[in-house]
Amino acid sequence: VLTDHSPSLGVARGLIPERVEEQRSEIARLNGELAPFRTLHGTELEIRADATLDYSDELLARFDIVIASIHTGRGQSSEQLTRRAIVAIEHPHVDVLAHPSGRIVNRRDALPLDWPRVFEAAARTGTALEINGSPRLDLDDTLARAAGRAGARLTLASDAHRTEELTQQRYAVDIARRAWLGPDQLLVTRTAEQLLEMVR
Repeated sequence: VLTDHSPSLGVARGLIPERVEEQRSEIARLNGELAPFRTLHGTELEIRADATLDYSDELLARFDIVIASIHTGRGQSSEQLTRRAIVAIEHPHVDVLAHPSGRIVNRRDALPLDWPRVFEAAARTGTALEINGSPRLDLDDTLARAAGRAGARLTLASDAHRTEELTQQRYAVDIARRAWLGPDQLLVTRTAEQLLEMVR
């Protein structure tokens, strides 16, 4: 799954809608040339400080998978941050909430979300919560186990921004093991067709 950032996260040079369409065309071309290998077209969508999302519903409907995340407005209250997470989780086009706690190990503390409410919303809607294998290690094993026990689906990601970072996936696998998550609780154990069926 290829998931470039949306435009509000300026530091990541997020894609404006026109560039999203160019990327979609290029992915379709490569998928045709490299079949049966397939790249799914996704986005990492910014959840803005006012709880709105960075792209229109019309554009979001055209992605294979939509991942939402909070990078900005981190100084808000627990209630505001929790509301932003839940608004995204409940959005019909959002499939995954990425690095839900927002932490980066030894650099940034976790956001003070109301985790039972977040887990309940994820379980109710089927929106998966990410276990991120980059130096975020987010969700950690304790939160991942609690999410699984609450009935939420989870997924594993490397958060790779360059090819050498793809190996970070193993750290996400380690967290899932420590959280005692089974393959039926994880999106990444599915084929592309099964995944697309789950997120439609």
